[in-house]
Amino acid sequence: MNKLHPELVRQDRRDIPDDRSEIRLFAVLRDEMLRLPYFLNYYRQLGVSRFFVIDNESNDGSGQFLLDQSDCHVFFTEGSYGKSRAGVNWLNSLLDAYGTSHWILLADADELFVFPGCENVELPKFCKWLEQLGYEAVYALLLDMYSSLPIREVNYRQGEDFRATCPYHDSSYVVVRRYGLPSAFPPFEHIGGPRLRLCFEDQNTPAIWPRLKPKLARRALAIAHKAGFFRQKRAQVVATQAYKVPLVKWRSGNAFVNSHRLNAVRLSPVTGALLHFKYFQDFGKRIEDAVAHGEHYGGSIEYRRYGELLAANPNLSLLGTESVRYTSSRELVDSGLIRTDSRWISIV
Repeated sequence: MNKLHPELVRQDRRDIPDDRSEIRLFAVLRDEMLRLPYFLNYYRQLGVSRFFVIDNESNDGSGQFLLDQSDCHVFFTEGSYGKSRAGVNWLNSLLDAYGTSHWILLADADELFVFPGCENVELPKFCKWLEQLGYEAVYALLLDMYSSLPIREVNYRQGEDFRATCPYHDSSYVVVRRYGLPSAFPPFEHIGGPRLRLCFEDQNTPAIWPRLKPKLARRALAIAHKAGFFRQKRAQVVATQAYKVPLVKWRSGNAFVNSHRLNAVRLSPVTGALLHFKYFQDFGKRIEDAVAHGEHYGGSIEYRRYGELLAANPNLSLLGTESVRYTSSRELVDSGLIRTDSRWISIV
């Protein structure tokens, strides 16, 4: 077994069987007791066999709740979320130790993975189909979900379906090519959603230069900082990415570069979505914590902007002209937000 990251301390003593047929979910979380009951039940019903969870100093009972679950393995850390690259260093270690040769899901506690036909076909059958055709991973749109109410009036009740409280999403995402040297992986991404239209409006466009310019500037400043030209890096604001690669047949040598992407693997033509439920009643507290600690991306720049927006408009709602109600994976396929394949359709 590969050695775990030194900042991770395993809390449970449950046996972990050598069963390659198990689909295993890996997550990093802190203070997610509001979401955990439904999160676990959703993925159990989808076909996940076992959960490997990194608890980054939760204070709301999340850790003990997970320890009470017979299918959960808990790894505690007091380490810095920012210095661990948003938990990626911890996750790569855990994936190598317990995910190798398994289909793995990488999901935060506020994310629900959906794929074409998931209402009728469980995840193990989907993974078996992927493997038979030689596919190694599935791209997913990170689809922000929200309520028709102002954010401060949202009242999610623990254990309920997230989608009952926040059933809306933007419909105006577009797919664009990604650029990189020698080549970007994944080679495409989605642009759009409430976070871009509210916090990164200048980059909410399919045009190349407005999106590429801040990335190039950030990279140049990082090189200059490393060479000693600046004592501190000057923050360059790059919009958060609206995609992830959450479903992977994990093999030795795989590694996530950040929480959104990993080394190049063979992507399926069938894509999915991670329904993202950030905007519950704990959102205000999360803004305060993120700003106070500054461990999220860009010194928590996105949370700072949310704080400014809510200060200017306490009744802020995310509902807009592009908002539509989520009904099923079929709705996402029909609207072009996720893709299916004739071979998969014949199975579904």
